[in-house]
Amino acid sequence: MTNNKSGVAATDLYQLKSLTQPNPVGKRSFFVENGIDEATNQYTAQIASVDVDGRYQVWARGGINLQPVGTAKNLYYRHLDANGRYQLMQMPLDGGDAVQVTDGDSIVQMRMTPDENVLVLKRVHSNVSSKFATSDRPQIRHITKLENRADGIGWLSNDKQYSLVMFDLQTQQEVVLFESKYDLDFQGISPDLTKLVFIQSTMHNLTDAVDDTAAVYLYDIGKKKKIWVTSEMPSGIFTDARFSPDGQNIVVIGNDNYYVHATVNHVYFYPIEDGNLYQLNLNDDVDAGFAGGLSTDFAQHRSNLGIFWLDDQHYIFHGYHHGYSQLYTGDLDGQIDLVRDNNSEIYDFVPIDSDHVLITASSQKMPSELRIVDLKQFDERKLYNPNAEYEQTHQYAEAGAFSYTADDHQTQISGWVMHALNFDPKQKSPVILYVHGGPHDAYGESFMHEFQTLASSGFAVVFLNPRGSTTYGQQFEKALMGHYGEMDYSDIMAGLNAALEQYADLDAERVFIAGGSYGGFFSAWAIGHTDRFKAASVQRPIIDWRALYGTGDIGIRYASGELGKDLFKDDAVQYYWDRSPLKYAKHVKTPVRIQHGEYDMRVPTNQSEAFFTAVKQTGTDVDYIRYPRSYHGLSRHGIPNLRVQRLEDITEWFRRYLN
Repeated sequence: MTNNKSGVAATDLYQLKSLTQPNPVGKRSFFVENGIDEATNQYTAQIASVDVDGRYQVWARGGINLQPVGTAKNLYYRHLDANGRYQLMQMPLDGGDAVQVTDGDSIVQMRMTPDENVLVLKRVHSNVSSKFATSDRPQIRHITKLENRADGIGWLSNDKQYSLVMFDLQTQQEVVLFESKYDLDFQGISPDLTKLVFIQSTMHNLTDAVDDTAAVYLYDIGKKKKIWVTSEMPSGIFTDARFSPDGQNIVVIGNDNYYVHATVNHVYFYPIEDGNLYQLNLNDDVDAGFAGGLSTDFAQHRSNLGIFWLDDQHYIFHGYHHGYSQLYTGDLDGQIDLVRDNNSEIYDFVPIDSDHVLITASSQKMPSELRIVDLKQFDERKLYNPNAEYEQTHQYAEAGAFSYTADDHQTQISGWVMHALNFDPKQKSPVILYVHGGPHDAYGESFMHEFQTLASSGFAVVFLNPRGSTTYGQQFEKALMGHYGEMDYSDIMAGLNAALEQYADLDAERVFIAGGSYGGFFSAWAIGHTDRFKAASVQRPIIDWRALYGTGDIGIRYASGELGKDLFKDDAVQYYWDRSPLKYAKHVKTPVRIQHGEYDMRVPTNQSEAFFTAVKQTGTDVDYIRYPRSYHGLSRHGIPNLRVQRLEDITEWFRRYLN
């Protein structure tokens, strides 16, 4: 069935917009509207609002503007200046130009106090850049710590200084509250302005090991005393901590890190006077907060704030469940109630009052919308769709969910088929089996620009959440650890077969495979074990676990955690090699295109180079595309023109082997 609307093209990335960081100020709902300027090849983030009558207004445009907060008179936000530092801007709500009210070190976080008189700012100071500029007289970089680099950032400096400062909105004077040589994630200040809560690692002085911890600390400003809130879980990883409006309690989201990367997040309650941490009774297959997010490629600048207080007695938090978002409310007695259960993903949310929540949401056929959720009536209404004009001339492909039983009959597994756009019902569509990264990640009910582009190019896309994926509970998520190339291969190939059986429009004779990161590992593994696929796109892949152990920014903890053995401590060289796609590269007969970002520090380019060298010698058609100035997250937040190029490279390769 056809109409006169166009499908989604790779270059439509320049037209589509996402909404994040919503925040109510008076009768207006502010938000960040994210886009891309094709002329400059730069991301943009403008601050806009809609009022109760639906009137839309842009407040800050040009460059990157983030985190709108306000008082009765003024809007405040962070603007990225020409020096690459964020500064605080102030703009009158009744008209007038924005004024920069800070300078100096970059402001990377800020929180408004409940009385709207003070902003608490987190500043970062460093004399060493993460990447050296080209120079006729280059400088050396001296590395002494095992944890010395991070993908998307570069090489980590040992000289950074972090400070939390109180910025008085009336006098515009700053008072330093807390200073540290070690990074911290500022979570809030108590209503009486006497205490701070933040998240920070626990073993700062490690040089020969990696500190995975992210603990919650309560800091008494007057006494300069730090209390370890989550001390009973010393290896824990926590993401959220919020003071109640009366300052007597803190709610926390995180986990004890027992299953390393595959540990499901829970919600905890901490009465400050009591001094003990209590875990709330949440369903096992709900992953609280935003840390276990969905595998999408669209939204920018998400705040990732997973929990808020509605009043002194009640709070609301986000959770992922079976590939979509949910909202729950809780009280001081631990009673938890599900209040939003729509099949969509919430990018960001914030309470308006005790009965209403402002959200930015997405689904398979809805890139992004601003909505108000009524917690009492269990309904919601749309406030603003930034892509309404685009949708007048464009259409999205249909996606349908299905489920199947694993080959070992131990569990049910979820999957989706996105059908080729405008396909001829008398003909069958070629199929791309797309494998997500992680593997502790999940596909779900959220907009995926890449899949829409592939569907508009005539391909159906099959995407699955095999064991190891998030949002299906602890046992499901940890099941893959120690079973790479076994359980995942069985689950994913069974899912492909189930989709081909259930959907008559899929062509079983023209099946392709693609994936990045862990998905790159699996794609390379699969074509080393079967000749079923017409062609493959192997992106930023794990090819040799032994090499990844010492070269990836998280190589040691990732490889040892996922494979269940440490390369050296457990004398696991052969074990690692047996689970490496490079060992089976000599069997590859499937034409394969390898794609990798040259700045990738998560899975360095030596992985792709080794695979290209091995496959090339077999006589199989293989090529290798390197994307300059691109980190591991190229497909989600890389340089815009290279994101478009990458998509065009995939479709060109698969079209080459259609017949």
